Amino acid sequence: MKFKKLAAAVIAAATAIIPLSSDISAALPSSTVYAAEHATGAALPEWIPQSFESALDFRNTYGATHVQDGLVCIVFREQYKKVPEGEPQGVLRYDIRTTKDMMMELFHKTYADENSRDCYEVVVYYAPQKQGNFEVALVDTWIKSSELDLGYNHAIAHYSFSIGEGNEITETDIYSWLPDSYTEFYDYAEKNGYVSAKDEFVVFCINDTAGIRYQWEETSDGYSDYFQRYTSSYCSRETAQPLAGGQTPHVEVYKAVKDGKALIKWSFVPSDDDLKLQSTKNLTAYATASDNASKVTLSDEIVNNAEFSYNNYSLYGTELKATGEDAYFAFDRSKSAVIKSKSELSEFLDFYLNDDAIKNFVSQYSDKFFENNILILNTYLDKYRGRVSRFGLESVYSRDNTLYVDYTPIISGTQSRTSYLSILQLTMPKDAYKYNGAEWECRETFSDNVKRITFIDEDTNKFVNMDNIDLSKLFGIEMKNLEGQNPYYWEVITAEWLDLNIDEKYLPSGYELSKEKPREVINNGNNTGDITFRLRKKETVGVKYSINKYSTITKNLFADLYTMINDFKPTAVKSQSELKEITSKYFSEEYQEKIFGAYDEAFFKNNVLLFDLCFDSTGGDMFSVDDTVFSDDDITVYYTQPAPDFGICNTDFLFVVKVIVPKSEYSGQNAVFKCTGDANGDGDFGIADLVTLQKWLHSGTDTKLDDWRAVDLCKDDVIDIFDLVAMRKKLIATAKLPAPKQYPINVQYKRCYCTPSYDREGSISFLTSAEEVGTLLNSQGEPYDDEWFNTHKIMVITFTESSGSIRHEVTELTDQYVTINRLLTQVMTCDMAEWNIYLELDKDAVIRDDFKINWIEVQKLY
Repeated sequence: MKFKKLAAAVIAAATAIIPLSSDISAALPSSTVYAAEHATGAALPEWIPQSFESALDFRNTYGATHVQDGLVCIVFREQYKKVPEGEPQGVLRYDIRTTKDMMMELFHKTYADENSRDCYEVVVYYAPQKQGNFEVALVDTWIKSSELDLGYNHAIAHYSFSIGEGNEITETDIYSWLPDSYTEFYDYAEKNGYVSAKDEFVVFCINDTAGIRYQWEETSDGYSDYFQRYTSSYCSRETAQPLAGGQTPHVEVYKAVKDGKALIKWSFVPSDDDLKLQSTKNLTAYATASDNASKVTLSDEIVNNAEFSYNNYSLYGTELKATGEDAYFAFDRSKSAVIKSKSELSEFLDFYLNDDAIKNFVSQYSDKFFENNILILNTYLDKYRGRVSRFGLESVYSRDNTLYVDYTPIISGTQSRTSYLSILQLTMPKDAYKYNGAEWECRETFSDNVKRITFIDEDTNKFVNMDNIDLSKLFGIEMKNLEGQNPYYWEVITAEWLDLNIDEKYLPSGYELSKEKPREVINNGNNTGDITFRLRKKETVGVKYSINKYSTITKNLFADLYTMINDFKPTAVKSQSELKEITSKYFSEEYQEKIFGAYDEAFFKNNVLLFDLCFDSTGGDMFSVDDTVFSDDDITVYYTQPAPDFGICNTDFLFVVKVIVPKSEYSGQNAVFKCTGDANGDGDFGIADLVTLQKWLHSGTDTKLDDWRAVDLCKDDVIDIFDLVAMRKKLIATAKLPAPKQYPINVQYKRCYCTPSYDREGSISFLTSAEEVGTLLNSQGEPYDDEWFNTHKIMVITFTESSGSIRHEVTELTDQYVTINRLLTQVMTCDMAEWNIYLELDKDAVIRDDFKINWIEVQKLY
């Protein structure tokens, strides 16, 4: 046992029960005294230390105390120090106190070594005088303390023994069973395990190694209602001189204080991991205290003999079989396996790694390893695209004959330039694995000081498009160290994040905070957490529409023959007099009454009238009002007005578009009228708008949209290929054109050898026989044989890409065109790639001579 200063309460209690007296002879460091009545001249037993070296052996074998042959031997470790200034020279530092008249001293001597800063005081007691308790305390007389009396006049070690009816001697303090020596530590751990329970105690045997990066740390904090940290016993091997490195075993003891359940955990983590997340192994006790906290039992589901590690492989390196964006298609799903041999390991890795990488990985494990252990694997692909490269082991447990491995990907606030495929590994003894299988459970967490900020549409549960939002204005503070684009990752040391809020007027147009649960903060501790803002679309205001249609040659419609209607600007009218003043400039009194007569002073008490004047030369059959959007500055009315692309009527028509807005919803906004689908800003909707949107999707920055809301036909706040499809359908319906004939999409994408030619726009050819196909294609369903080609043909689209990272998706196939998405990544490789896209068609499928390929660029964001 290693002597230590005990808690004041324990020693004070002992002092109150058993009086101790100072043994003057014990103060003599070199006495070798036998009581006269026992002076037989017999030699001491060999196990009693009689030299410095044997004292070390005693401490490493038994600890501080040992009872044998009717003798009690205690070996105290003491420090050499000069007498402090002000103390009388020659005064001994240590004093031994014992229970009076219980046992006699047989041997007492102190051993020292010139190479050691410690000495060992050996004392042996024998000849019990009576039954009862015998206690021994080592007192440091130099301790000066202004605190309460520590008991025993500053005792730093205290041991107790019981003397029974036949003078049998038994140690009764906690060290009667708790290891306090190097040998006892490993004997106890082998017999009871590295986590065990005894009476009201939970015991952890911790085997640290000095001088390495990883150390054992307590990583649990929620047990204090039911358990308290009781004592620590350090069991390092004692030597004459301190050693650099080596094992430093110690025992940590927790005592039950109340009936209940709690989890206590120690983890093997890097010393520089402030959050203690990167654990490679754990010692966990799921403990239940019962019988008024006098008994502790441990769950048998916890597995404490497993060790975790991982290997990272860059998606832009040379070790993976699929790299760059290909990896996200090839390795999108996690795969796990229980491996029992090197051949099984190679087989598992063959799907992911190239030959050299497989050899390097397998070299970590020998045949001998698999004789005694099993290896459990799982793959993890960084879905955060450069934010996850570190992991930790959370817990390992069994349930229903299945082993569960909870692991922790650590999300960084700083995005790396590369992403990783990680192969996670868990090893455990083969004889301990008795399960039907293993399942890995992902428990994501954040690295130091990282907060994630997310904006969610509460109706769709999808991310809200936050493009072009001024975040400093939105949050009201300068947002330094902020990365990402909804979700955002904010890495900053501050407590303000718990109260972070937003100014709603800077939210994307049409959105407001949810009324039920607008903001949720999850504090993970250690200055990390999640902040979620739930948004909803603003409620539709109860507006009413009306449209008056007149031929421009209607008799007596205008105020006079020279009325200039084209100079009219949309307006918001708030009174009858204001309405009269405006309309009298353009319309005769007759038509002022017909069109606006219903809007009197009673109407304007509760309403505002927005109206605009529009001309149409296509006959006016398809003119309509679509939607009204409110913002702080404008009330925008979207209407459909076809362009004269497919015919002009011999008569122009005037449309008077009127929108009634409740006065309670009007706060001085401008009246704005815009044409739905008007991508180029010319005021109507036609083929030119379809071409403009297609170019914008294709080239991005080279083409500008006049009003993105006008082309957001899907109403999802995102302009993409789906809006182009919707615009095409709207154009067909508006112009009453025959719709393209849709064909089903059965497609294969094949990357092939890149020829010197470079055809970015693509060329089209057809395969009509099995001989032409050869070995180009893999069969999907029926083989591409002569029988198949009796009823089918294959369209081949051939083109070249400037980067092998680009992938493709056919989204629409008709008799007039095919639409192909070019899926772009944030990081592109520099290799050119030639592609063939094979589309199956019925043999009689008609393809028009002016068939076109519509290319749409889609940026993939992660």
